[in-house]
Amino acid sequence: MLELFEKIILAGAGLVSMTRDKAEQLVDTLIEKGQVEAKDRHAMLSRLLKGTEKLDKELEKKMQAVALNVVKNSEKQIDALHKKIAQLSGEMQKVKKAGTKTGRKKQKKS
Repeated sequence: MLELFEKIILAGAGLVSMTRDKAEQLVDTLIEKGQVEAKDRHAMLSRLLKGTEKLDKELEKKMQAVALNVVKNSEKQIDALHKKIAQLSGEMQKVKKAGTKTGRKKQKKS
């Protein structure tokens, strides 16, 4: 379970890093094409990244919700498995007791 959370966190960090790299590439491309002046690189980059911060926060919230759902569903599945194991264990005990009684009856007949 912890591995899943670690992967989710790393994925989020990777997306943030990728977003910054893509924003820098975009601004550099615009500078190369002459559509943005080199002196405006920092300001342009800041504007782009501020726009993505909101998206990053929304994505993080959604990822947390997904992780929470995974945990809840896993707990439900584990509880269901515990109940099934208890049920099967009870049935096995009944079969063992019935087998022991049958074995005693056969021994008395012999």
